[in-house]
Amino acid sequence: MDPVLATSQPVLAEAYRVWQEDHSCALATVVATHGSAPRDPGAMLLVHEDGSVVGSISGGCVESALYESALETLTTGVPRLESYGPDGDLVAPGLTCGGSLSVLVERVDRRQFPELPVVVDRLSAGVPCVLHTTTPESGAMHTVVGGVSGATRLEQDGSIIRRFLPAPRMVIVGSTDFAAEMSVLGARMGYRVTVCDARPVFATPSRLSHAHDVVCGWPSDHVVRERDSGAFDERSVFVVLTHDPKIDIPVLVECLDDSRWPVLPFYVGAIGSRRADARRRRELLDTGVTPDQLNRLHSPIGLAIGNRGPAETAIAIAAELIHARSVSAV
Repeated sequence: MDPVLATSQPVLAEAYRVWQEDHSCALATVVATHGSAPRDPGAMLLVHEDGSVVGSISGGCVESALYESALETLTTGVPRLESYGPDGDLVAPGLTCGGSLSVLVERVDRRQFPELPVVVDRLSAGVPCVLHTTTPESGAMHTVVGGVSGATRLEQDGSIIRRFLPAPRMVIVGSTDFAAEMSVLGARMGYRVTVCDARPVFATPSRLSHAHDVVCGWPSDHVVRERDSGAFDERSVFVVLTHDPKIDIPVLVECLDDSRWPVLPFYVGAIGSRRADARRRRELLDTGVTPDQLNRLHSPIGLAIGNRGPAETAIAIAAELIHARSVSAV
């Protein structure tokens, strides 16, 4: 099993494990939401043959009703499109948040979902995948398609478009205790986490067990190589945690100079005190980084929440990432 898929999309990874073992499971996927809803389209819940559950689609308010629907689909093989709104009853409670959502419930096995390995292989290779699904009574029909834009959604004709994206990249510069803690949160947030450090004593998988990749090499060279190979996109995140100008400055120049990027990364941040940040900003301007480019730098890194130590600093960085994402979505 691809370790990146296992942490970035654990429900899909579990469905594939069941598929590989030639067993069946029921997979519920949010395909549309309206108003305030607890999960976005694409959220998934899986029910095993033994009745055990992986994942969540509503944070608890409709899971019991959905569970019964999944068990029936697991038995019959007939897909269902369930809808849940703010009004419910004792049997099928509604969404307490006041919104509504539509959920596709289908059985996953080798006969009914032969296209699943194609989806997994593409994601493991870092390639987006779009699945077009129709739901006749004989079972869900899936087609892997290309050239469809937008997110997971329910079409007017009742068919469903599901867009699967590979995990976004998080590059952490510097193999420190702060990097180890950030690796944990980065992986839990769905990123493919790479830690890069030029020091072989410190750049070891044993120190960074939650990172998907540990690279021993000059960080700026790694960024250039991966950028030129097309590995990064507009969701990519760079977290510089070294406190060392000879490492910080070259890698930040590569991250901030927009003339070197086909698509700008989402977030670039660097650790350091306010005094160190002021000095670093002067040095970056001296290298030719423009004031506008420098304004993209989040430094001192993380939200100012009074954090102390590696674990709390990682939480502050994660909070700043979430805040930046919410602001960009407005």
